[in-house]
Amino acid sequence: MLFKTESDKCNAKLETIFQPLELERQNVEYKDCSKRFYEVSRDFSKQFAHIYSARLNTFRNILEPVIYKKWTNKYKILKLCDLREKNTTCVIIGTLFKLQELKPSILKQLSDQLEIIPQPPRTHFVHETDTVVLEDELQRIKLVGDCIDVHQVVTGVVCAVLGAEDEDGIFTIKDICWAGCNIQKPLPKLDSDKYIVLTSGLNMAGNSPEHLFSLHLLVEWISGMSGTAQYQEQLSKIVRVVVAGGLFVSQSSETMVTESNVISSVESVDGFCAAVSAVAPLDLMPGCKDPAGVMLPQKPFHYCLFSKAMEYKSFNRVSNPYECDVAGFLCLGSSGEPVKDIMRYSKLDDPLEVLRKTLQWRHMAPTCPDTVPCTPCIDTDPFTVYNCPAVYFTGNCNEFATDLYKGEDGQHVRLVCIPDFSLTKTVAVVNLANLECYSMSFS
Repeated sequence: MLFKTESDKCNAKLETIFQPLELERQNVEYKDCSKRFYEVSRDFSKQFAHIYSARLNTFRNILEPVIYKKWTNKYKILKLCDLREKNTTCVIIGTLFKLQELKPSILKQLSDQLEIIPQPPRTHFVHETDTVVLEDELQRIKLVGDCIDVHQVVTGVVCAVLGAEDEDGIFTIKDICWAGCNIQKPLPKLDSDKYIVLTSGLNMAGNSPEHLFSLHLLVEWISGMSGTAQYQEQLSKIVRVVVAGGLFVSQSSETMVTESNVISSVESVDGFCAAVSAVAPLDLMPGCKDPAGVMLPQKPFHYCLFSKAMEYKSFNRVSNPYECDVAGFLCLGSSGEPVKDIMRYSKLDDPLEVLRKTLQWRHMAPTCPDTVPCTPCIDTDPFTVYNCPAVYFTGNCNEFATDLYKGEDGQHVRLVCIPDFSLTKTVAVVNLANLECYSMSFS
């Protein structure tokens, strides 16, 4: 067979369906726990205020026992409309809202177009004059105090504040209470190693021969077609592969990827997914630049894109965010949009620290729908972290990073920043037997 270019040759390799090894693959119990992401209402005639009401109502129930544990029942829990006596210490539960001078505003943009010279586009919107207020269903009040750093929080986080309102109508905080990480169900003891491979940013629509060669190496590695017999036996313990967004177009891609590029890459993407699904269960999450709806939670890719891969029962099109139970270990994560947005609107510049904060806030995407597009959820907020995960990941990061989060009640959560494969040629590997995590490079 003749190939016009090296790219065509690499595409042909990716479309090869590798046969499973003689080594028997280990099977484990699996359950997709993303029901709340799939069943989100798509009624765009509704206002976005409903999600804030649902979030506040949910967290009132979560925070009350946490408040009593931290501050006992010494102080009254009031709503803002019940504040009557000045300088009387009480507890208020509400949603944080940041007033930011640099925050993009369509009204300001229209005004600027009429009167002011356009300013250069920004990617970070923090300013020293930023302030924070606390609001509930009816009112809002300005917060001050050393207990809260405006640059370490974002809009949308629900918390409880202990303090008093002064004569000027400003609430001075003496202490603050976050929802905290939920109780974690006991992690099972495994009798052997079980690996989950996490990758993102495969960027197959903006391909180059070198990049496609790295993808081919990745498929060979997952298939166990490289290394010694002992090494292949280790690879047979891969029980799941998760692609956390950026399959077609990486979030970090700066090159112009056209619609025709995406369409022409469908066949090679399908071949890649079929090749992986032939040897291991594959969970495919969309990302913000992939051919899927941009609003979170994103629904799975359309099945028509994967004519070959759909033949495998091991191939799963899943939502973004995504939650699943693998061998009794709860895994939760997103393709990276919520984490990147939090970093844009705060001084939190480490994605690992953002993951810790979102566990502390018990909410994986607090800036939805303020600065991250999301559907106008009505009765519930799907981004609440209802169950403490064992593996908590974010995709499309600039580099691989990992840490073990240890909660106050004995929680152990493996935090994983999945590197953008198109930038790093690297994937993350988590061993469920001991929650250890390491990277593998295919450059």
